[in-house]
Amino acid sequence: MEIENFVKEVSKICDEFTINIEDGVTDEVRFSQNSIDLNNSWSSPSYNIFVARGKKTAELSFESLEPGEAQLKILHDMLEIAPENPDFYGINPVKYNYHGNQNYHNVDLYDIAGELIQGSLDGGSEKAAGLAYLDHTRNRIITPWNDQEYYNSGLEIVVRAFRGSNSGQEALHFGEGSMESANPYNTGMAAAKTASMSDKTVSINEGRYDVVFSPYTIGTVLSYNVGFLSYYSINAGLSPFIGKIGKQIASENVTIYDDPLNGSGVGYRPVDEEGTATGKLNLIENGLLKTYMHSYSTGKQSGNQSTGNAGIMDPAPWQLHMSPGNSTPEDMIGSIKSGLFINNAWYTRFQDESNGIFSTVPRDGVFLIKDGEIAGNVSGIRISDSILNILKNVVEVSREEKYVKWWDEIAPSIMPYAMVKNVNITKGF
Repeated sequence: MEIENFVKEVSKICDEFTINIEDGVTDEVRFSQNSIDLNNSWSSPSYNIFVARGKKTAELSFESLEPGEAQLKILHDMLEIAPENPDFYGINPVKYNYHGNQNYHNVDLYDIAGELIQGSLDGGSEKAAGLAYLDHTRNRIITPWNDQEYYNSGLEIVVRAFRGSNSGQEALHFGEGSMESANPYNTGMAAAKTASMSDKTVSINEGRYDVVFSPYTIGTVLSYNVGFLSYYSINAGLSPFIGKIGKQIASENVTIYDDPLNGSGVGYRPVDEEGTATGKLNLIENGLLKTYMHSYSTGKQSGNQSTGNAGIMDPAPWQLHMSPGNSTPEDMIGSIKSGLFINNAWYTRFQDESNGIFSTVPRDGVFLIKDGEIAGNVSGIRISDSILNILKNVVEVSREEKYVKWWDEIAPSIMPYAMVKNVNITKGF
């Protein structure tokens, strides 16, 4: 079934709808043990449909419009049995005039993988593994009021360097506006440098430490916790930021905003999932909580405007950016008498969402700092703390920032290094 006919038929079974279509090609080159071992390419169009009849809502995802009638019947039947959703207040009826031009950018993934490997080996590692992705995507958002389309290219590179039992990792993303600036050789070198920072293994006690978070670590922490600034979480009572608009919830060193129009990253998004134009959105400014993220529906529900972050029911950021500061990672490490440097983290889990209490496992470069110097590798620890404590104890932020993205752990974001005092560290073994 043609999309135009599908749209007509959808409009017959509901009052409002959004149709989000993503179509494109992804190329992948993977390497391990210093050799390229996989070259893959795939195209997987996806359709996500949200429909509403009054306050009844339903959502369906599928990969083809064929036969079309079957998908329409499922949506119809879902609406028939759906209860009324008291939190649904409609889809944005404002007409926007955005229309993007196609402007794909190509790079040689084989060359990039080779440079990642060579940089890692020249940096002192014994072996390297990783991958490179190149995405060309066409996105189309159709509602009763808008029909928006935009195109995007994105490059992601990941390298993990190994030296003995030590490892270092870099995971970067580049949008249409920055792909030519990618330097995979230096990225491999950086991963190897982390893996080579110390050959000594040391043990530490549980307790509170001053910690230098790399862009990957702060990226992981913020990727998992920024959902608490969605009005969906606020309304559900599952956020430590309830009732804190205009209040100091972080140190003055912390400014965090959504940056969807920054075409240097793969999080570029000119319109949201209901066709609303996006833009820079200050979430935390010099420690003050400025706003929650809203769709049209959550804005109507709470007496606010859409912030261009739909998710119809659960608004979300597109490309988080933590503003840089004036320090350097070396200065931060040099200022610590006894603390830690953590290069990466994963496996983040929440113990108490209403208070933002979480734990995450450091990896790929975890070091004890003694008298401003790296004193040895540390393993078997967890960061076990709350997002409120982390934000309130940021005492320095670096000038340097990285466009970081990794697997499901780090959403597309731009992050500096951050020194955080009094971070609670526990031990798993």
